Amino acid sequence: MRPGFLLVTVTAAIAFVAGCGSSSSAGSSSTSASTTTISPNSHNGIETRSGAQIVAAAVAATKQQSSFHFVETAGEGSNGVVVVGDVGTSSGEQHVTIREGKKNGHVTLILSGKTAFFQGDALGLEGFTGLSAKLSTQYADKWISVPSSNTSFSTIAGTLEVGTAATQFVKLPGTLTRGETSTQSGHAAVAVNAAEKTSTGSLTLTIYVATMGEALPILVAGTTTATGTGSRSISAKFSGWGEPLHVITPSTSVPIAEVQALAG
Repeated sequence: MRPGFLLVTVTAAIAFVAGCGSSSSAGSSSTSASTTTISPNSHNGIETRSGAQIVAAAVAATKQQSSFHFVETAGEGSNGVVVVGDVGTSSGEQHVTIREGKKNGHVTLILSGKTAFFQGDALGLEGFTGLSAKLSTQYADKWISVPSSNTSFSTIAGTLEVGTAATQFVKLPGTLTRGETSTQSGHAAVAVNAAEKTSTGSLTLTIYVATMGEALPILVAGTTTATGTGSRSISAKFSGWGEPLHVITPSTSVPIAEVQALAG
């Protein structure tokens, strides 16, 4: 395992950046529903602003929510990742599926207050966390706990807590250009196109932001390319704004310090 125990999240994989499930455990935490400040039937006028202003408004609106649900995918050919997640203000849960040809690996991540947890099968742990094949097999199906004092906590919790997840998922990089209005998932929306190119790859994304009610993101979709690889498709769909979360925390777990000590 590389120093610092870096998790290779989908967020990192797509350059700007997995519904509530259960685990064999005891104890739970909940996030109550939020109230919107703009009527869902009110026109918010977001489509008259610049691309950068629209994205900034979407980030701000997302941060004001108590929770949201998302489904994120990234892939190239027979390889890819699917993340289904529920994000709250102090708790969240993600289910990650890693596809490598005909093989699938799985990892579940949980945030409960100041502690994060993850559990996976051997393929999931190796592909998602950077653990060696030997350690991934040794710790397969065991919950591993990560306290907030550990340097890996922010990496795990970043996409499980509303404030940080809003920035990672919604704040797009590169040049932002306002696009056309359309209907996305049954909602009136305005598009913002994001483009970025570096010496190691390129990124082309479109975010669709609601023009009625809160200026919340509906969909992000596009492609990335990297030197020596083909084009990778990306999408993230958002829903379930302000719905209560019921995250069940593991009753037993292995401290991450134990895993890190073996990893060296």
